[in-house]
Amino acid sequence: MKTSLVAAALAVLAFTTVAQAQDNSSFPPANGGTSVSNPASHYSFTDTGARGVNPKTGIQVANVWGDVTKGAHGAFFRFDPGFVSKLHTHTYDYYAVVIKGQLENYQPGQKHEKLGPGSYWYQRGKEAHTTACVSKQPCQIYIVQQNKFDAQIPPQTE
Repeated sequence: MKTSLVAAALAVLAFTTVAQAQDNSSFPPANGGTSVSNPASHYSFTDTGARGVNPKTGIQVANVWGDVTKGAHGAFFRFDPGFVSKLHTHTYDYYAVVIKGQLENYQPGQKHEKLGPGSYWYQRGKEAHTTACVSKQPCQIYIVQQNKFDAQIPPQTE
């Protein structure tokens, strides 16, 4: 378990560093550029209000740096076990690393592949997809995004 968390943290660090090197103005340094070390207990999750196909399942979020509702950020997202989103899009691209559980993130017609701790996906903005927590325990991902996080349900799928 610890090995998976370390691998996930290193993957997040690697793609965040690459993104900063490519366009330093897009990702402001967290905490004004001061080094930070926070234990998991530092973060408190809040309900996003998003519900899955089963309305009893949802998503919670904890900002790590920035603010998911305002602009560039890094954040933990936690999904209830059994969560399956409706087909949806996001305005902007994001990068995700699985921390806990087994998730699937796929476009219509694409093979559903289980993504466990240490797995990574890149989600292109405006591309319709489904996200599901397919494990019996809650799922958690860490995402990095240059813009605020949002989601839209295409009209034909409501």
